[in-house]
Amino acid sequence: MMKCNGLLILILCAIRSTVADVDDPTLVTLPDGQIRGQTLQSPNGNAFYAFQEIPYAAPPVGELRFQAPVAPAKWEGILNTTINEKICYQSGAVHVPLPGLNQTEDCLYLNVYTPLTPGDTSQTPLPVLIWIYGGGFGSGAGAIQIYNPGFFIDQSIVVVTINYRIGVLGFLTTEDGVIPGNLGLKDQHCAIQWVKNNIDLFGGDPEKITISGESAGAGSVGLHLLSQRNEGLFRGAILQSGTALSQWAHQNYARFYAFELARSLDSNFTSDNSTELLELLQSLSASDINNNTITAAVGKETQLMQGQGIIWVPVIEDASLDGALITGLFHEDIRTGNINQVPIIIGFNSEEALFFLKSDPSKVERRAKYFDSDLSNLIRNKFNMTTENKLTAGTKLRQVYTNGTFEDDPGQVVKFYSDESFITASIRHAKLQSNYTDVYMYQFSYKGNMGGMKDLEIAGIRGVGHSEELCYLWDAHLSFGFSYGSPYRADDPEDVTTRQRLLILWSNFVKYLNPTPEVDSSLGNVTWEKVSPNNLVYLNINDTLEMQTNPRNYLKCEEIIDEYAIPPLINY
Repeated sequence: MMKCNGLLILILCAIRSTVADVDDPTLVTLPDGQIRGQTLQSPNGNAFYAFQEIPYAAPPVGELRFQAPVAPAKWEGILNTTINEKICYQSGAVHVPLPGLNQTEDCLYLNVYTPLTPGDTSQTPLPVLIWIYGGGFGSGAGAIQIYNPGFFIDQSIVVVTINYRIGVLGFLTTEDGVIPGNLGLKDQHCAIQWVKNNIDLFGGDPEKITISGESAGAGSVGLHLLSQRNEGLFRGAILQSGTALSQWAHQNYARFYAFELARSLDSNFTSDNSTELLELLQSLSASDINNNTITAAVGKETQLMQGQGIIWVPVIEDASLDGALITGLFHEDIRTGNINQVPIIIGFNSEEALFFLKSDPSKVERRAKYFDSDLSNLIRNKFNMTTENKLTAGTKLRQVYTNGTFEDDPGQVVKFYSDESFITASIRHAKLQSNYTDVYMYQFSYKGNMGGMKDLEIAGIRGVGHSEELCYLWDAHLSFGFSYGSPYRADDPEDVTTRQRLLILWSNFVKYLNPTPEVDSSLGNVTWEKVSPNNLVYLNINDTLEMQTNPRNYLKCEEIIDEYAIPPLINY
């Protein structure tokens, strides 16, 4: 009798275990296998489910190095997805290693965070926000240590953050298909497809996906707007301090740099054959390739280098190549509406350049001398102007900022740097796309402790530097690559109010494709008006929320550029 009781107990335990697995919200069955996540708490104490380092593509190692992403292999058993440890190789000049995060080629993973109980089909699916990190296409990661989604979770949306290949491993290309272009963007595209196909298992609505990003992440979002291969994968986009029109989002001489890199790695390599280049690069260690990316070709004084900044960035691919993702001229595609016509939020911080100058304010003086010595340097190569017109346009452009010289008025160098690098291109994008979709433009002007640069002043110029808004949107004290000058604080009531306003506006857009669908006293009863080609309205986000018109020096700069630039244009 005792033996039967023991057997009965074992049977009952087995049944209970099976039920527990079925009812366990941290256990999700994907098409490739099962994963085990964990329960976390948001800053407001709300429980949510986190699934970290879910493979969305096979490790790009061995013969898959420098190739487009492919589907991951299925796995046996239950995959542990409760920790972020892997980030892609970092090659940016600015990045801050974080404890527990290790650089590796095996890095194509994404993280899903949901306030709903996975598997509970009685719940109404929630809209989804996909986040693409910035970092100059050379640094960054989607890890929870950097982008903790807690504040967004409190707004009742599902959040996905991703890793994608960056630097040389993500953007080197031979431009002939042997080493395809835009591998990092293709990783992102693969991740977006994964979300579209699987997010319903986590309580997300696959028909309500918004892609978003900051800096190079926003440039990436802008490029996904251009790619016809993304048709139907998302219904909205948010671009923070970046666009496909930014001059740093395009490389003209990718094949040249690919072979220059190979020769810097192996002085005996003299071939111009793409297959031989690929064989060499697949035979070397990833760290050796990665560690050579910053010095390769940058120091060479060549005509090719004029006007180029970072090397490993997106390219325009030949449309005839298999798997081509970005094939058109960026500016022309937006101008003609040859885009995924979805609503967008697009904007910038009030003085983006402060972040890049804070480590070495003497850059202002050097740039002032550089510009004043030859005003065509204000134009560089991106507008395809004649030599004569570059000088004429540069002369007029300086007059927009100062009646004298930059050396006598160095603060205007800061303003020009902010405009040229981020703001002018973002406004142009907003203006062009407003012909086809709803466009909501903003300037983030609130100077708070939370942003980390409240007391920063360079050449008499104050404002909100690049990336400061990230500290308000994400529950993390550090944005990857950006070491802030002030300690993180969450006790300033105005900071907390600004954070809440940003989160409501962004989350409303994810939910309704309208950041102010109804009058809301917590938003100061403001209605965020849409841009039109003849009305460049924007929401100025400061200690108040106010609609304003014609940001910065845009209209004056546009008049000069459009008079002398030779179309068709790629960037702006």
